[in-house]
Amino acid sequence: MEDLSGKWLYREEYERGKSTGEMTLRQEGARLSGKIIFMDRADNGESFMMQEQLSGTLDGKKVRLEATEADVIHAERAIEYKLDHWFGLLVDENTIIGLSKDEQEIEGYFTFSRG
Repeated sequence: MEDLSGKWLYREEYERGKSTGEMTLRQEGARLSGKIIFMDRADNGESFMMQEQLSGTLDGKKVRLEATEADVIHAERAIEYKLDHWFGLLVDENTIIGLSKDEQEIEGYFTFSRG
């Protein structure tokens, strides 16, 4: 089984913009935990920085992560942020690609790359 523990760079394009950041994972058996910190830049020009705590699993090459809580680090205005879920495939030991969805049903395509 691959060990996904460590730092990963995060890139995502979604319906309303782009996100970039860094994720730190810990793996114990098939269980994953960690956090992701990212800057979200919406197509309308708004941006904000978030941190989410993560929980997930690795099943073969399938990676599932979900945010269990979120904190706004910086925003230009008050925002209500819905928790994210990531469904990905480990394409090689340094790359996970897949689909994200938040609790508002907004979907995106992401890449996690070891950094």
